[in-house]
Amino acid sequence: MKKEVVIRFKRLAQDVTLPRFAYPDDACFDIFSPEDVVIPPGSSAVIDLKIASEFPPGYEVVLRPRSGMGIKYGIIIHPGTIDSGYRGSWFVRLFNLGDDPYQIKKGDRIAQGALREVPRVIIVEAQVLSSSLRGTGGLGSTGR
Repeated sequence: MKKEVVIRFKRLAQDVTLPRFAYPDDACFDIFSPEDVVIPPGSSAVIDLKIASEFPPGYEVVLRPRSGMGIKYGIIIHPGTIDSGYRGSWFVRLFNLGDDPYQIKKGDRIAQGALREVPRVIIVEAQVLSSSLRGTGGLGSTGR
């Protein structure tokens, strides 16, 4: 049986479209624009989604781009996290990496959200760390 977790959404404007799943088996829910926006090439726009949420501690909502917008038009988002204790309006920044202005209409799907379980992390200072196969190799250490 699938684990189910409730996210409660509050509209912060009367005619806002609440997030929803397009298909029953989708991993992410769609997030809709509450306004018309044009993003010129090489620019970005911050959109107040005019929704607030409540969900259980131990979870986060990860904001993600929609693959079709990125691949077809060069529109990506700044990834973000909505914490379980946050009750304010959600925002998203969209970037236009394409060659043409991108028109968003009110009600368009502009991002997606994924509810993810987050373990409670305990932070401990250490004087020595165990060795590993990778060690300190990073930033392209495995080649191209």
